[in-house]
Amino acid sequence: MKYKELQIIKHSLQHYMNRPNATDKEIEEERRLLEKVTDKVDELKEKYEIK
Repeated sequence: MKYKELQIIKHSLQHYMNRPNATDKEIEEERRLLEKVTDKVDELKEKYEIK
């Protein structure tokens, strides 16, 4: 995936996790996914020297 696409997914997940009806299990699964996406975003930022 492209950097910009991953940033959109990251921000969407951050927003989505704040929904009122989310269960603890859902939030935990989403938090793990968010960590993976964030790691990939950071990796691409470093690779392409994005500030």
